[in-house]
Amino acid sequence: MDKIKGIAFDKDGTLIDFEASWSKGLISLIESIFPNQSDKQLVLAEEAGFNLALEKFVGGSVFVNGTTNDVIDVWKKAFPDLIVEDIMQKSEIAFNDLEPIALCNLEVFMSDLKKKGYFLSVITNAAEAPTLIQLEKLSCLHLFDEVIGCDSGFKPKPSGDTILGFCDAIGLKPDEIAMVGDSTHDLNAGRNAGVGLNVGVLSGPANIDQISGLADVVLDDILGLPEIL
Repeated sequence: MDKIKGIAFDKDGTLIDFEASWSKGLISLIESIFPNQSDKQLVLAEEAGFNLALEKFVGGSVFVNGTTNDVIDVWKKAFPDLIVEDIMQKSEIAFNDLEPIALCNLEVFMSDLKKKGYFLSVITNAAEAPTLIQLEKLSCLHLFDEVIGCDSGFKPKPSGDTILGFCDAIGLKPDEIAMVGDSTHDLNAGRNAGVGLNVGVLSGPANIDQISGLADVVLDDILGLPEIL
């Protein structure tokens, strides 16, 4: 643990309550793609890894783990006539006014880690620009040394490329980094980058059976991180 000098956090499901923040937006998007066509809406939801009846994401959800392009790819396999530009436009409308809901007081939590000397980053498969806006709304953007999204010039998770980008930016080796995330994409990224500590958290849709094999330690949420560090 003494080697760990930097911490890379996933965003959704790790720092932000995924369902509370984004489930309404996904429902709105699905309904806008196929208005009044409940059978097709159900298919879109299932392909995205979302239980439409319960309004809950399922473990392994491509919407949770992947990029917007990943979601569009699975939707186009089910409905080849869908137009990418149309979905992107509808997506911007559906999610534009939604407010991120943090899983804890991120300003206080990250401030404490900074005082202990850790370099901090957010590494997400969401786009960089909205991520910066969301972190600013949560009053914690200034505490991160790097924010890397799926469009920041690196291969997105599960590739380890984004983590290596964080390492290069702050001058640390991968084995000096802890990766903290709620999904297999996060923890596979940590493995692929060769991080010194892979931390799984159960604050997202995945259950312990899905992530424990990839994690060095599994916590209920990030609040348990300072103790193990």
